[in-house]
Amino acid sequence: MLLKFFDRGTGKGKAPVEYILKETDAKGIIRDPQPELIKGDPQQTINLIDSLNFKHKYRSGVLSFAPEDAPNNEQQQALINSFENVAFAGLDKDQYDILWVRHTHTGNDRVELHFVTPRVELTTGKSLNIAPPGWESYFRPWRDLWNTSQGWASPDDPERSRTYYPGHQALINAQNHRLELAGQTPISRDDARKIITNYLTAYIEEGQIQNRNDIITTLEDAAFTITRQGEDYITVTHDDLNKRIRLKGGIYSASWRLGQEPTTETATGQTATRADNQSRIKQAQEKLSENVSKRRDYHHQRYSSYSTEYQKPSEMDFTTARDNSYQPLNRFLDRQLGDDSIFNKTISTNSNQQNHPQSTQAEDLGDRTLSNQSREIHNITSQQQSQDQLEMQRQALLKAVEEDDEPTRKRATRNLQELCHSIREGQATTERTNDQLNQANQLTQQHHQQLIEQDNRTRKRLSRHHERLRKIADKQAEELHRCKQINLADYAQTQGYTIDKKKSSVNCLVLKDNQGDKILVGLNQADGHYFYSSVKDDRDSGSIIDFIQNKRNLNLGEVRKELRPWLNDTYSSTYTPKKSTPKLTPSTPDRHNILTQFERFKPITNHPYLTQRGINPQTTSNPKFQDKIYTDSRNNVIFPYHDREGICGYEIRNQQFKGFSKGGSKGLWFSKPASTDTKLVICESPLDCLSYHQLFPDANTRYMATGGTLSEKQKTLLKTAFEKIHSQGGQIIIATDKDEAGQGIAQELNNIAPSTAQLSRVVPNHHKDWNEALMAQLRWEREQEQKRSRGRGFSL
Repeated sequence: MLLKFFDRGTGKGKAPVEYILKETDAKGIIRDPQPELIKGDPQQTINLIDSLNFKHKYRSGVLSFAPEDAPNNEQQQALINSFENVAFAGLDKDQYDILWVRHTHTGNDRVELHFVTPRVELTTGKSLNIAPPGWESYFRPWRDLWNTSQGWASPDDPERSRTYYPGHQALINAQNHRLELAGQTPISRDDARKIITNYLTAYIEEGQIQNRNDIITTLEDAAFTITRQGEDYITVTHDDLNKRIRLKGGIYSASWRLGQEPTTETATGQTATRADNQSRIKQAQEKLSENVSKRRDYHHQRYSSYSTEYQKPSEMDFTTARDNSYQPLNRFLDRQLGDDSIFNKTISTNSNQQNHPQSTQAEDLGDRTLSNQSREIHNITSQQQSQDQLEMQRQALLKAVEEDDEPTRKRATRNLQELCHSIREGQATTERTNDQLNQANQLTQQHHQQLIEQDNRTRKRLSRHHERLRKIADKQAEELHRCKQINLADYAQTQGYTIDKKKSSVNCLVLKDNQGDKILVGLNQADGHYFYSSVKDDRDSGSIIDFIQNKRNLNLGEVRKELRPWLNDTYSSTYTPKKSTPKLTPSTPDRHNILTQFERFKPITNHPYLTQRGINPQTTSNPKFQDKIYTDSRNNVIFPYHDREGICGYEIRNQQFKGFSKGGSKGLWFSKPASTDTKLVICESPLDCLSYHQLFPDANTRYMATGGTLSEKQKTLLKTAFEKIHSQGGQIIIATDKDEAGQGIAQELNNIAPSTAQLSRVVPNHHKDWNEALMAQLRWEREQEQKRSRGRGFSL
């Protein structure tokens, strides 16, 4: 039995699990028989691996057996349990996860036990690596203990010689067989070695080949050429092969003889092997116990958060690993002689047989399945030879009894007495252990019941504690809610701020302090909380709590203490405002943000963009348009729009850009009204209003712009303006654009105007809007001026 850990572990969990469970191998060849799930939950293993954030997420490996080992299901399960006890020493089953899958598709009924385990201890979430660097020295005593006690093949056994040395031939055989079934070409060089060996074996079993010289003669008769000979190998070639084949070990050794008896030295070594096995088993047990003890202590220290009672096992769990396990004669001969044991089987002496056996291999070297050929050479327990083997064993036993009957009888009697004594002691120990287990079970049940009762009491205490915490949290949240309802403008005035009534509106108060800070205070219509924003710093904004923390650098607890007198109406201040703070109309945060942005704009009377559009400084500096045109930090032209509550948005213009404020709504842009106004001109944009005034200057005309739209709110505002100018006997002029949209707006304006109002619609004669008309007029005037200049030049 061989233990191997694979050098993988950094990817997703699906790859290793599918590799051992998939119906096909890496080349797409169907595995027959199919892999068999022995233990574990594949999906759970995948989920655990994928949940880890470690670089190395899992460990995978295999327990591989030689074909002659043939462990039964009980031995396999005992081996799996023993491996887990050693690998996860000191850990309970619920502290780790492992998946076991059995493979038997590699040929000769060879068993492989594959495993995948996430590298995590489940109760703490810490990394758990069962095969750190140097794992070979840790697991080697465990491997040797099982191999020695069970008589399994050991990878360190120098006597495991074969008919020839094929490298990884077991895997090659299985792969060749699957490739042939899939209609693909086998591996040619290894095929040739197998076929040649099977061909020679048939002659050896017939007694026609006695030594290596006979082998060379037989190969030369079969048209093979011997190109080279060594102490333990020969090299051959054939016209059909086109390559040299080296045949090494076993029958190809120069010292091999058919039926060669073991020397006295070998026989003595066989007797000594039994004592050596006992010594190796004892050494392996001692070393394994030492290794497991160290790992158990390490696991208890590293994963100490998982509370378990330490129970030192009386002995390692090797259910089927016994020092004196029964070993049939044929297995003993196999282990002593290796592959040469096939030539100690009965050789037929039937004189009627031909000198050259008519085997299928001699007739056709390429038609037979390599895996089946391997079975015929190495499977010493085949049905065809079982009777001859039994007869050989019987004769060997009779001979041993005849030579040494009395010592054998004494040893058998002594062994039986020791066995009976061990059985009686084992029975008594079993009864005592059973009584102890019953008592421990009762104590465990009592302890379990106590834990349940303690858990229920703890749950009740935690429930009451959580309820108290919830009430405290609700009370604190309610207090913060009430704090945010304190009039922020009143509190700011106690901190040195004063209200700027000219800048303030019904839904926004503008306050300044002596250091030049300016804030805007509003009332949120969604929750009734006062909020503020600073004109100088976008980050300086929020509720009254944020105001105190930002301006006075207090923490939340200190803010609560500061505002509790305001909540209890017990606050007294040395500052007394001259007038009461105006009551605010609730607004939205978007509108408040627009007002804050607008406070940063500067009024202008001239701008390059306006000049480009034909608007001269005399127009923009007219008192009617004072504080109606602004610019921002990016040098855009800003036209503010108003509704009944104040500024509700603004239009942004530049040479390559035209837009409206984000979150704002379109009310009306208008010039400064005067009581002497007798006309009201309605245009689509402020630029058209300025152009109309420049084309038709009139000191008694009032201007309004809709921004190219006409919402219900705008209709209401315009209807009020129409009724007011009509009551003063004024005239309404609709000067919208000369297009379909402008005509539609004009019609709706006509519908909302008083029926008796003096209403007229004017449009440019040859242009779309009034700004285009103004620019055309300016171009005409410049052309006329140029003509007059040229005329004066000619007259001179």
